[in-house]
Amino acid sequence: MILDYETYWNPAGGGNLERLIELFDEASPDYRAVLFPPSRDVHPRNQGLHEALAGFPQRERFIPCAYINPNLYDAAGELETAVERYGFRGMKLMPTIHRYNVDSEVTRPVMEKARDLGIPVTIHSSGDGGYPRLISRLAGEHPEVPIIMDHSGYRYFQGEAIEAGKANENIYFGLSLVAEPPFIDRIASEVGADRLIFGSNAAGGIPRIGLMVFDYTNLTEDEKECAKGKNLARLLGL
Repeated sequence: MILDYETYWNPAGGGNLERLIELFDEASPDYRAVLFPPSRDVHPRNQGLHEALAGFPQRERFIPCAYINPNLYDAAGELETAVERYGFRGMKLMPTIHRYNVDSEVTRPVMEKARDLGIPVTIHSSGDGGYPRLISRLAGEHPEVPIIMDHSGYRYFQGEAIEAGKANENIYFGLSLVAEPPFIDRIASEVGADRLIFGSNAAGGIPRIGLMVFDYTNLTEDEKECAKGKNLARLLGL
């Protein structure tokens, strides 16, 4: 099975769930993916995603996870509702969009709630508010919470991302849109292949193309299998 840590729901024009399934099937019939409901608004669309998936025939291909804006009043309550009522399996923070530094006090309540709920947290990196050094500080303050560093600091903060991974065993390297095989090899060599997590950024990114990058790495077949699904399955408790 292939597990993708990053795909996005778009409700416009009747929704994109069918399109996502088409992209998954191009890559593998055994393809499943984490699905987030992105929003630039103050309030997220977690309930909308839950309702969209409720009647979707291939719902089992998706692993819904909450998209949380910690600036929201009672953001921790929003996360708890998404996990305990909707059955969501993780959380994403997008500091660049929602305008905060990820290591600031505003994230503490949602990180503590993620710890209590036993879920992983994905954090967008390589942008204002989400630099790998800030993610490193956050990871150090919350060592019990697995953190997937989205895009792995790609492309201009690779060294900073590597140092963050070396300093924090709870940081995992999300490879969505990471297109340079030597960088993946470097992560495996300096931090460990057990912390590589495949992602596609679909529907904007193309899963089949993202998977092709592994063919040009020096990873062993076992390491590729772990990066393409086993590592993420462990974090999600699947």
